[in-house]
Amino acid sequence: MATAAPTTCVNHRRRPRAATCGACGNGVCADCVVRTGVGIKCPNCTGVKAARPAKAARVDAGAAPAAPKAASSGTGRKRWALPVALGGVVVLAVAAFGLASRDSGPTVTEEVGVAGPAAGAPTERQSEFVGAGGVRIAGTLTLPPLEEGRAAPAVLLVPGLGALDRNGPVAADPPDALRDALVTTVTGLEVATPNPLFRDLSESLAREGIASFRYDKRGTKPSPLRDGQKLSFDDEVADARAALDLLSKRAELGGGPIVLLGQDTGAVVAMRLAAGNARVKGVVAVSTPARPMGEVFAVDLARSRGPAVADAFRAATATLAATGTAPPADTLPEVIRPIFGAGQDAYLKALFALDATADVGRVAVPVLQVRGGADPAVTAADTDRLSASVRQSGQVMVGSSQADRNLTLPSGGHEHSSSAAAPTIPRDTDVRAALTSWVKVQLAS
Repeated sequence: MATAAPTTCVNHRRRPRAATCGACGNGVCADCVVRTGVGIKCPNCTGVKAARPAKAARVDAGAAPAAPKAASSGTGRKRWALPVALGGVVVLAVAAFGLASRDSGPTVTEEVGVAGPAAGAPTERQSEFVGAGGVRIAGTLTLPPLEEGRAAPAVLLVPGLGALDRNGPVAADPPDALRDALVTTVTGLEVATPNPLFRDLSESLAREGIASFRYDKRGTKPSPLRDGQKLSFDDEVADARAALDLLSKRAELGGGPIVLLGQDTGAVVAMRLAAGNARVKGVVAVSTPARPMGEVFAVDLARSRGPAVADAFRAATATLAATGTAPPADTLPEVIRPIFGAGQDAYLKALFALDATADVGRVAVPVLQVRGGADPAVTAADTDRLSASVRQSGQVMVGSSQADRNLTLPSGGHEHSSSAAAPTIPRDTDVRAALTSWVKVQLAS
């Protein structure tokens, strides 16, 4: 039989319910609402101290008497007017400094919320940092259960093409999976379905005692660009560096080792971040081709839309590379018009020229390549080519013959995330477990 929703606050029985905790279902009043990145929670589920309802003033026995209320001076001006005015000046000065510092480069800001489930389970802490150009970027730090005074090693999850939010990229739905990911990247439009790969990996890592941080990609709905700003691949690298700086300041991690994990172009960001960084102990490249990205898209379009569309795309990218400007969108086949119609010519030019083989050779730590066995865009030829360029040591993991670029399976039968914050996705758990084990070895080395 269905249970009636609570009508009063779980902490303040005489106060009416203003909302319901998304974790335990208890009612909470307005003072006890805790807003998190995964919805409203109660103080009991987040570890936040419950607010006390306003009460009449009370004086304990033996306590000093309260100061009298401010009175007007002989001039008619209240005695507290000058301190308040000075305080206002200080606040304005601090605010002005903060705004100026936001534009000075990637910086870190305070934690903005906490979401914690039952004891013994992973804890999620919502944090925010300022990326390149002052773009405010939010993220989720997932922590395994930690003994007091102990620190956890960590993985930084770097978003790649089409990331709709910090939880993961777009679903790889044929025939236009890569095209949809690219359109989502340059337009910010949600033209495809989210796929919480990064959230699922965070859960797997936490079960093995490893913390992780995943963040929203710039230019997407959660982290919009400022007026007049354009996308920049260098800014994406700077954002990842700011996220790494944030992790270096977390007491729960204790300045310990880091592994970087990125998908497609996010893996190239990870490689650039790892080069010369002694704290980074490994790089995981998920579904990362070993050819210029422009050619990857052209081949994918030829397979899904035919050679004429692929030739038109190649011609447009050649014009972009030679002149810095893409041809007018209305001169192109309709399926690729959104790619070139967003005014992101400089970003697209840099993106299409990206080739992971040029970056992986600068990485002085082990590199793990992971790909789905059914991914048509990243093949054995790609992993062989990238392996040949690895500088120190490398390993390749190939998922199920049915797994796509997000390690997603077309049907059930495998373990998947049980979180209610995102849709359940049948994930290739074998490769996910192997990936987690590899990460654990690198962090312990």
